[in-house]
Amino acid sequence: MAPMKKLPAYVVGLALALTTLAAAAQASATKAIGTAKAGGKLLTREELRSCLAQQKEFGTRRPVLEAERAQLDRERQELQQSDESLKAERASIEKLAESAAEIDKRSKALSAQTADFNERVLKFDNANLSGPIAERRSLDRERAELDRSIKALEADRAALGPAAEQKAKAFDARLAAREQAAGDWNARNAKLSQSVQTFEVDLQNWKIDCEGRSYREDDEKAILSGK
Repeated sequence: MAPMKKLPAYVVGLALALTTLAAAAQASATKAIGTAKAGGKLLTREELRSCLAQQKEFGTRRPVLEAERAQLDRERQELQQSDESLKAERASIEKLAESAAEIDKRSKALSAQTADFNERVLKFDNANLSGPIAERRSLDRERAELDRSIKALEADRAALGPAAEQKAKAFDARLAAREQAAGDWNARNAKLSQSVQTFEVDLQNWKIDCEGRSYREDDEKAILSGK
């Protein structure tokens, strides 16, 4: 077998040069986070690691914040509906209160009327046990009218009492629950607003530090491989 001829020195040198250039080109290949910005220094591997970690974190934080906002918006609508219901119920309670006040007024007037009647009956009996027939008949009619008024008043009071008391208690319970729910909503809404503000600040800082910055592909591969 004939001995293999050696390549000329310039050919070897050219091959080495091409190999070196190819390796350098491969090593220097770059990408950018988002749309590349002109100029600026390449991100170091640690800077890239931080930028990628924050970017991933933003992708996790945003849906949580959006879900919380959607939930709070639904609860706000429910609270508004509850307010409308309570408004209507309050009107009913106020009518019951008016009825109770009217019954109380009737009761006081009837008590005064009864006291006056009893006083006149006592005077009539003390003045003349037999008395004029006309006056006695008038007193009897008045007594019967007072009895009817008393029975009607007691019936109205009996009908109003339990209904008014039960409705008032139910209304007070619903109102207290609504106030507690509103207080809880306000606290969670304030907390969410603060979280959203913090997210926006963090995102803006990330855009300043990371968005559009270029980096070496080798650094990205190393980071993704856990290095």
